[in-house]
Amino acid sequence: MKPLILLIGLALALLSFSDNSRTDETSTLPFDIEDYSWLAGSWSGTGLGGLNEETWSQPVNGTMMGMFRHIKDGEPVFYEFLLLDETGIRLKHFNPDLTGWEEKDDMTTFEMISYSKDKIEMKGLIFEKKSDTEMETRLQISQNGETRTEVFRLKRVEP
Repeated sequence: MKPLILLIGLALALLSFSDNSRTDETSTLPFDIEDYSWLAGSWSGTGLGGLNEETWSQPVNGTMMGMFRHIKDGEPVFYEFLLLDETGIRLKHFNPDLTGWEEKDDMTTFEMISYSKDKIEMKGLIFEKKSDTEMETRLQISQNGETRTEVFRLKRVEP
């Protein structure tokens, strides 16, 4: 019985040691907006059954500003104004005539969960660099009591 208890104790100690020795980049490195300068520029691709255009500015003072436009059947459907920082993304939606979806002081937020140099994971939204010219965004959408993930595949648009 004693050898069995000793063996179990040793196994638990080894498991504990291996868990403690593993490092997660997002838990050890501070958030640095400069890591996401790969987002800066213009992107275009598909999602939501139409064409999507997204543009991000260079990082300034710990933030990045973005704009998004969704086009379906050649007509703008909606726009977004986005702000990325260490807390996640805050955004406002607008109809084609620029009337807002959210109330004046309200916004849609996606809270930061984790990050690495090529991926930003927020509650309900993920941005992932696939290559220098490709990005994938995954958005969780809840409608009629069901949740689905919409995937946006975007390519860098060269000026």
